[in-house]
Amino acid sequence: MVIISATVTFFVMKGINEKNRGDTGVINSMDLLRKELGLSDSQYRKVLVENDRTIRTYNIVFDMMCETNVAMMEELAKESSDPQVLDSLARKVGTLSTSLRRHTTDYFMNLKGICNEEQQQRLTVIFKKMMQLDDQCKTCNKKDCPRKERINNIGK
Repeated sequence: MVIISATVTFFVMKGINEKNRGDTGVINSMDLLRKELGLSDSQYRKVLVENDRTIRTYNIVFDMMCETNVAMMEELAKESSDPQVLDSLARKVGTLSTSLRRHTTDYFMNLKGICNEEQQQRLTVIFKKMMQLDDQCKTCNKKDCPRKERINNIGK
């Protein structure tokens, strides 16, 4: 789950750190997404608004996760850690991870709502690659797992 969240977050936030390049504007992952999906100018503006909203939300959640992880390490570093405090912090990490996943799915659904049917199919394939579902089958300990076929059918 952490890898998936990190991958999606990288995709969403990568554009923040890109440099301007001459008169062509900012070259970033959002421009790449625009090209891959063939978004119109109107669609692209909507995607950028959604992306900005999602980035702000992610930043808040990541800040809270960081604070919680630091608090957990501080508690673990104590000579006598309080199991109740650790349990509370572990629940908070779980809640924040759930929140991040929900924001990620909201982002995906909102992008799908902007796209036409053909673009939605391409978007699904892009997210499937980002979530590295095929790689999960490589590390799974099940042979002849029925999920592999389901994964292969996503985006078709």
